[in-house]
Amino acid sequence: MKEGYMPKPKIPYIRVGTDYFKKIVKPDRFGIDRIELKRWTKETLVFDHDKKYLYSIPTYDDFIIEPNNDKKQPSFHNCYNMYRDFPHTPKKGDWPWTFILLKHIFGTQFKSGMIYLKTLYEHPKQALPVLVLVSKTRQTGKSTFLDWLNMLFGANMVMIEPDVIGSTFNGEYATSNIIAIDETILDKQAAVEKIKSLATKKFISVNVKQVAQFTLPFFGKIIMASNNEDKFMRIDDEEIRFWVRKISTPKTENHNILNDMVDEIPAFLHYLKTMPEIDFSKSRMVLTEDQIKNEYLDAVKKESYSGLYKELCELFTDYFDNNEVDSVNATVLDIKNKWFARDNNTSASYIRRVLKMEFKKDTPARPFSYSPFDDINKKFGRAFEFKLTEFTTKTDKEDESAPF
Repeated sequence: MKEGYMPKPKIPYIRVGTDYFKKIVKPDRFGIDRIELKRWTKETLVFDHDKKYLYSIPTYDDFIIEPNNDKKQPSFHNCYNMYRDFPHTPKKGDWPWTFILLKHIFGTQFKSGMIYLKTLYEHPKQALPVLVLVSKTRQTGKSTFLDWLNMLFGANMVMIEPDVIGSTFNGEYATSNIIAIDETILDKQAAVEKIKSLATKKFISVNVKQVAQFTLPFFGKIIMASNNEDKFMRIDDEEIRFWVRKISTPKTENHNILNDMVDEIPAFLHYLKTMPEIDFSKSRMVLTEDQIKNEYLDAVKKESYSGLYKELCELFTDYFDNNEVDSVNATVLDIKNKWFARDNNTSASYIRRVLKMEFKKDTPARPFSYSPFDDINKKFGRAFEFKLTEFTTKTDKEDESAPF
């Protein structure tokens, strides 16, 4: 460098369309630089510098999101790319502590978990199911997993409070590739529907204070963590966009595990690159329903059912426990007369609706002869069949298989 030479300072401003913005760098608690675009007036720029300075400011036609974790791409078709540079470089090595935590988080669905993480890294445009980590107990590793992902993906991941989802302004997360919501309980149906919509959304209208709305492609993946195992939000029985993992207390203690995992990030990324290529033909969200289905998701779905559904489950379970039968036939009126004869709030039409909508029972096309419950007398009618297997629960077995 020549004596007396001063390098040209990096210009912290951009112009997008007709609006000026200043790129303000704010390091977070992990030391990750978060770049905030704050609207800056032309008059202020001229006052702080001079009129000629405006000609040195990079100009773009619009904003865009073009995710890529392999190479830098600050602009795309003369649009300012709001996807940030990926902060790590793969390097061959070992990742024992990363394996321990990931095995703890994904359990028997470890292989699905690795496909999920490979997709996050290599295919940031690809839609994925909403990952939900639940546990009643504290210090299970949920927050450590989210913190590690934050360190892994840097400024392209954001951690927000649940009320932000219900807010009119979405600038806090609209441009992020991974959106983590910690300590989640979503009571309002509007917030629940927004989560479901974001899981498959293709575009998003970005609403930031003091900035005109603009539309961007949306590639956000949502991860939720909650201490409420089965009531964090309502999930319908047909819903296939959610992957729920119940997290237990870790068997191995390491109070420095996050720092150890951060050191292992290059080796872990190298392993992801050596994994077999992902088959995108099986599901629009990569993982199929069978790959993410488990009893934890079933528990949330059942908790989302109506009070009458839950009560009928209890009544039928009790019936099967006290009668040595594998199935029973009953009409709507049989159920009403047996268990709700004096309950004016539980009508026959309400029972029929719950049987149809929540138990997924179809009314038999023709009446037939049957014996309702333990009645020895025969009746003739369009009776539904209820089986013992409908009211049993499977358990998740521990899987010790390793990815190596």
